[in-house]
Amino acid sequence: MGEDAQIDEDLFEKIFDSMLQRLRDKFPIVRLQAVLSMSRLQDPSDDDCPIIKAYLFLIECDPTHDVRRAVLQCIAASTKTLPAILERTRDVKEVVRKTAYEFLAEKVHIHALTIAQRVEVLRGGLKDRAVAVKDTCVSKLLQAWLRQCEGSMLELLKGLDVENELETSELALVTSFKKVPADELVQNFNILNEKLVIELDQLTCESALYWQSLCKHLKSLGDVGEEHLEKVMPAGAAFCDYVQSFIDSTAKEENVEKQVMNEFISQQLLEMAGVLDLSDEVGRKRLGKLVHDFLVSPKVSHTLVKPLLARLRELENSDDQFINNLVLMISEIREPIMVVEQSLGREEKRLIDLKLAGVRVQLNQLRDELDDTIQKQEFERAAEIKALVTELETTKTSLMDQSQPKSQEIRQERNDPATLIKCMTITSEMLAKVALGELTPTLQTLIESSILPGIQNEDPAVRNIAVKALGLCCLISRETARSHLVLFMQISQMDQESIRVTSLQVIFDLIHTFGIDTFAEMKETTDDASSSDKTAEASNESQTTDPDTSQLVDADTTSDTAQASNMANNIVSIFTGYLDCESTDVRTVAAEGLAKLLLSGRVIAPRLLSRLLLLWYNPLTEADLHLRHCLGTFFPVFAFAGRCNQDLVEQAFLPTLKTLFNAPASSPLADVDVNNVSELLVQLTSNKHLAENQGNLTDLQESSNHDSLAVKVCNEILNEPNSFSVRTLCKILNMLELTPGNESNLKDIQVLAEQMIQEVKDKQCSKALEKFQKNIQDLLKIDKTNQTSVATQDNTTHVDVAEKQQNDQESLVCEGETQESNAGPIAAVEVQTHMEAPDLEATTLNPTLETTALTVDENCAEQTKSADEEEAYATADEELPGNTTGIGEKSTAGQQGDEPESALEESRKPKTKRGKSTKSSTAKKPATTTPNTRSRKGKNKTEEHSDRESDLENSVFASPTPMRRPIRKTRQSGKSKNSFREMLSEDDSQSESEPASKGRPRRTTRSTLALSDVDNTA
Repeated sequence: MGEDAQIDEDLFEKIFDSMLQRLRDKFPIVRLQAVLSMSRLQDPSDDDCPIIKAYLFLIECDPTHDVRRAVLQCIAASTKTLPAILERTRDVKEVVRKTAYEFLAEKVHIHALTIAQRVEVLRGGLKDRAVAVKDTCVSKLLQAWLRQCEGSMLELLKGLDVENELETSELALVTSFKKVPADELVQNFNILNEKLVIELDQLTCESALYWQSLCKHLKSLGDVGEEHLEKVMPAGAAFCDYVQSFIDSTAKEENVEKQVMNEFISQQLLEMAGVLDLSDEVGRKRLGKLVHDFLVSPKVSHTLVKPLLARLRELENSDDQFINNLVLMISEIREPIMVVEQSLGREEKRLIDLKLAGVRVQLNQLRDELDDTIQKQEFERAAEIKALVTELETTKTSLMDQSQPKSQEIRQERNDPATLIKCMTITSEMLAKVALGELTPTLQTLIESSILPGIQNEDPAVRNIAVKALGLCCLISRETARSHLVLFMQISQMDQESIRVTSLQVIFDLIHTFGIDTFAEMKETTDDASSSDKTAEASNESQTTDPDTSQLVDADTTSDTAQASNMANNIVSIFTGYLDCESTDVRTVAAEGLAKLLLSGRVIAPRLLSRLLLLWYNPLTEADLHLRHCLGTFFPVFAFAGRCNQDLVEQAFLPTLKTLFNAPASSPLADVDVNNVSELLVQLTSNKHLAENQGNLTDLQESSNHDSLAVKVCNEILNEPNSFSVRTLCKILNMLELTPGNESNLKDIQVLAEQMIQEVKDKQCSKALEKFQKNIQDLLKIDKTNQTSVATQDNTTHVDVAEKQQNDQESLVCEGETQESNAGPIAAVEVQTHMEAPDLEATTLNPTLETTALTVDENCAEQTKSADEEEAYATADEELPGNTTGIGEKSTAGQQGDEPESALEESRKPKTKRGKSTKSSTAKKPATTTPNTRSRKGKNKTEEHSDRESDLENSVFASPTPMRRPIRKTRQSGKSKNSFREMLSEDDSQSESEPASKGRPRRTTRSTLALSDVDNTA
């Protein structure tokens, strides 16, 4: 229907009512079509529109992502629906997030969003892991906002709060620059004057950020960007003068907001200095002087220290020179040269004034006398008076100088918080930019003179940065770290929240770098001298008097190791206690640090892993997004990093579930979904996921953690079969991925499953256990099938070896017929002993073939050779065209040695095949009579194997043997002469599809081995 189409009101009401009901249909496809059909029936101007209310419910609560996406496509944009639409930009499904960004780009104006909403939407889209969502945000949403800002990127930046959201703004600029050619970017940047700089009155936060980002982007393009960079960036010396003039012009600003803006602009300008060409010596020296002047200037705050040190590091390549220059600057900042005026006291000034007045009176008298002598022409006297006047003038000048206040240059130490913070910031940034193997004397002096006094300062900001600086020093030296660990522990427990967070970060970094054993041995280190003396005395005594003294020394060493282990446990327990801290920041830092220690292998503690799992699921941490994100990333990375990590997860499996089962109703853990936790733990212990993560699919053939977990869960169910937690545990059993090749474990679990079915009375649990038991039975069938195929391959291999030996010893044909009638049984036994001993393992792994072989031998022992049986053997051998020799003949050939070539020619005649086959059958009879003889000595077979069956059932968990069960079943069901012939006919049918040489000889050999093995076991 068209946009102006109209329908009858009754039809409208029918559609309205029926579709509202279909919006709650149980089938997702029905709800989807109902959403699409009602898109034109909604009324955005009505706050109580039922369709919009239904849409808002579906967009937030519908479990099907297709329905949520359809609602996004159909819902009208309004102030009521906008929050729900923004929430879909963080949907779990990629396609829904993509549709949400398309909706915002097409239907929502940028001015309809607050600054916080714009930044949040833009940050989420630009950092989304899905490439499709990221491309949609850049190509559609960002471009739509640019069009709404009339194509001006500066206007768009004004709506993003660049001062507080620098990272998001820079990311938006970089992604937008990649879509535009370099020459077009330079052409559009038209706010530069003829000196290639922005006028100071037009320099704003947005323009400075855009200028800095553009220069960095052009620099990253390489040679192509260098040409365009010269059009937007002045020379090094000119740019340094520009930065100097801006900072000098804003030094006297008293408005706090403008001060913050000026500092932001200064940061961007100093970041731009990193793009300068440092090969220019003039620009290089000018930049070095600029950095030095700014660092020592009291007008420059600590916020500019980081970019200034980055520029200085680019100029200084040597670590020692870099450190020495900065230490001198720190000294100038702490103790600057100051001019002090010293004024005279009142008494001193009065005396000088009196002397000065007397000199002036004398000067007046001498000048009058000089005039008189000149008039009288007494020139000699006039010369003397003139000399006296000159002396008095000199005296007068000196007295006047003495009366003036004196100025003196002195170094005065400054201890105000701003100066200390600036010095500590310089120290921290310096230590972060150098790589040292040990603390230099300069750094040790700096620690004692500046850092340690800063930790005791009253100002929290000074203490915080001092703790950080001391932590960076400790990362360089192990001994320094050990000596200050106790200080960090005290700070983490007693100081303000921000300082506690910094101290915890330092502690975790130290343990991650040096290991927890380093700090666990602190007590032992303090007693090194006394312990070494005791050890020396003990060694001397052991050499002279008592030989048992060495055992005492070993006991002391063991006790020291135990003390170190206990101290390590105490340290970990202290850190674990921070997980229950009320402070969100402290709890987050503690969880993140402990996760890093577990991931690096510095700490191995299943209980700690369980605590982190419970913390992640705890409803109280729902608002702590950083903690949730950190732990959510940690668990799969940790579990799939190696098999040993999965073992830790396995050890934490049941303790975690028990904690949730036993949580009281008042605890927040009572609201945790235990099924969800169990599903996560099952996935973390999956051998399949581990193999996929490591790229090694061969691990799927080995035993997995799920095998041992199944036994633990089964035992837990049997311990409390009537507990309410049994339902969850039964669900876990069906989620486990058991290894088909682990037959012994599967049989153990099968016995446990039978016991659970008998003990558990709940119907739902019983159904789950029956399903689990059926899965175990299917796995055992698969295992038996695999073992049969393996044994068949081994069978083929051994028959090929026998054929090779037969071809090498074919000279047996002429004389073998006479010898076989007398020595046939002995030859058969020797072949079975020497040829089939290596195949004992393969025989044990194939219960199907063992059963068949054993049945043949038992019937052979009880029967007498008749003409019918000989005919059956002959018929079977005739159907084996490749069978040129029997088992007995192979043994004889091994004893006789090589024969001449005439014997080889005779062995290839057709008549020889039938004779050899018949003799092979006669060779079997004596070898299979041993069980009959043994059965006469004691009790009969039925009694003997009934006892053996009970022994096997009692030893299921000790060492279940796959071969014994089919043997027991075969002996209990005696075979007659007819069954023996039936098996021969089955062998004949199998010989049609198998090679001829793999038929009868292999069956004879396997039967003898199976009987001998059973007899030895009995």
